[in-house]
Amino acid sequence: MTISSEITGSANPMPLRKSWDLIAIGMVLYALLATGLLKSVDGFPLGQNLYDEYFLALLDGRMDLPARVAQFEGHYTPDGIAYLYHGVGPLIPRFVFGWIWPFETYSLAPLAIWLWSCLGTLGLHAAFHKATSGALEQLGSRGLTLSRMLGIAIWFGSPGFLLCASTSFYHEPIALAFAATSLFILIWANVAFGEWPLWKTALPCAALAALALHARPNVAIGLYFATILSLGLLAWMSLRMHILRIVIALAIMGAGGAGYLGLNAARFGSPTETHGSFSQSDVQYGFVYWGAEDTDSERAQAFKDHGKFNIKRIPHNATIYLFDIPAVTGQLQAVSKAFHASVRSTLAQNLGFIRVESPYVGMVFLWPLWILFAVSAPAAGGQVWRRMAIPLAGGFAIAGLTLAYGTITLRYRVDLWPLLALLALLGASAIAKLFAQGKSGVFLKGALIAAFLIGIAVSASTVAQLRGFQMAPQSKPFWSMEECRHLTGQKDFSDADTERICRPPRIGH
Repeated sequence: MTISSEITGSANPMPLRKSWDLIAIGMVLYALLATGLLKSVDGFPLGQNLYDEYFLALLDGRMDLPARVAQFEGHYTPDGIAYLYHGVGPLIPRFVFGWIWPFETYSLAPLAIWLWSCLGTLGLHAAFHKATSGALEQLGSRGLTLSRMLGIAIWFGSPGFLLCASTSFYHEPIALAFAATSLFILIWANVAFGEWPLWKTALPCAALAALALHARPNVAIGLYFATILSLGLLAWMSLRMHILRIVIALAIMGAGGAGYLGLNAARFGSPTETHGSFSQSDVQYGFVYWGAEDTDSERAQAFKDHGKFNIKRIPHNATIYLFDIPAVTGQLQAVSKAFHASVRSTLAQNLGFIRVESPYVGMVFLWPLWILFAVSAPAAGGQVWRRMAIPLAGGFAIAGLTLAYGTITLRYRVDLWPLLALLALLGASAIAKLFAQGKSGVFLKGALIAAFLIGIAVSASTVAQLRGFQMAPQSKPFWSMEECRHLTGQKDFSDADTERICRPPRIGH
């Protein structure tokens, strides 16, 4: 299949290597953020050493962690054995670099988050470049300027910028899923705007879906869904020609799924058990297990009565995710609080407690350029829409699951990004063609400039104020032996059990 110049805009689009300096600046800035050299904060990121400890435990033949390491974020069996609930995806950088890494001195988390964030952002840059450069090439130097502005928005106004602002253990699997989905989008951009035939997507998309499963299962479900749709289309086109490729792709996804289910069975006793419970059960979430949260708390009761995922939450959660008021001043904090109350009273009645975490910032403020591109997507034309239908189906599946969950937080906006990015990709290609045809108009130019500036400013402001998941300066990365003994004493563990549960960390004690 060869894509015509009507879609690409030019037979010889400008090469991405012309943006090497911008890419280098972005990677350096991400490194400065991830290492804390650019943004000084008190304390240290929550759980930054968790995956380091997990890696070292696996090398010792163990899958569990000491309670002093897992703390409230562990998922505990009745006898006090603590497990993490993520897959092995976050351990990949440790299996690559961990053999020479000085864990006693530095956590590997900043490097891991930097790697995934840079890879994901570079994938996005290449995807949007593929969609727009052909048309922008026709504008000469002005097109190059527009292309560089788009690159700036990608590097400093998209998820990678936010992810590097915190090296909490929460960000590692999300950064990995961001990289996987960005590369997934790049593959499909090559189908829609390049010269890739459909069969080229099978194996890399299957591998990315399997990888995402060991980081963010809700994201992986969308990637699995899209990949299976594409394999089905290949089979319909010519099963005989593509049978081997289809079988290998299914084997890759099957291996990823089997590994994930097997990991769950080994940790929690059931392949379908993915998380500790808030109620009495064989595996409990650490906050409940150690008494920091009641089994009948608002959050626990909402999950019990309405489920962890409930499609009735989607209208409420989507409104908050999109339009939440950035609470950057005292007055705006009051406005944001009133906004939450209003949305809650109209869209989330009889749904129980829905947790909304700070910082508060709606995606129309955080990513206005991408929103503007997304609403322009219908102008891309039916041929491109048909080629992007499969990944869009996956993007909608990811967004639906994320919006149905009972918690709203900044990092989950990254899980919503794939759908927004896919729609924005279509809209950006349409707008680039309008510029190439001289039909952009003053209003469109003004809207693009305003969205570009607002997005960069709000992203930078959000990065600057991002203090979430930072431990207090006087705290230590791990519980002390005395703290751990106090908690085990409240559960009447024996001295021998306490020594087992509260064994020291492998690093930093």
